[in-house]
Amino acid sequence: MKELTKSLGNYLLAIYELVEENNAARVRDVSQKMNIGAASTSEAVKLLAKKEYINYRPYGLITLTSKGSLAARKKIERHKTIENFLTSVLLLDKNYADELEYSMPDEVLEKFVGYLTFMQNCSCKEPKWIKSFQHYIKAVSYTHLRAHETLMNL
Repeated sequence: MKELTKSLGNYLLAIYELVEENNAARVRDVSQKMNIGAASTSEAVKLLAKKEYINYRPYGLITLTSKGSLAARKKIERHKTIENFLTSVLLLDKNYADELEYSMPDEVLEKFVGYLTFMQNCSCKEPKWIKSFQHYIKAVSYTHLRAHETLMNL
């Protein structure tokens, strides 16, 4: 089971960004950044503190623990890696990255991101199969679109 839900992960990222900008944050800052009510934000902040991702005392400043900072940076890098794969290889919109991240079991996600990272950092030239796959995807998408148009005209 994931330690951080999508929602808590988003709170952690917002806190990370605010702390990077200002060295600390307050509940109202997080609430404003996420455009979410203060009560919901306060509950999320308490949960993140309980899980030791942040340092927080009611009405005080929020700072990241080393665990929280590491988790946020890891999530940002993982997200960028998945976005790059979606846009560069699959020729899809990067907005699918969040959905993809949170739909996979942790073990699968770790291995998937590990593979993508390896492929991005490999010193070998871009494999021929990537270009071939992109050509295939474009052709299949076009074929499916034409078949759909044909059905609609019947």
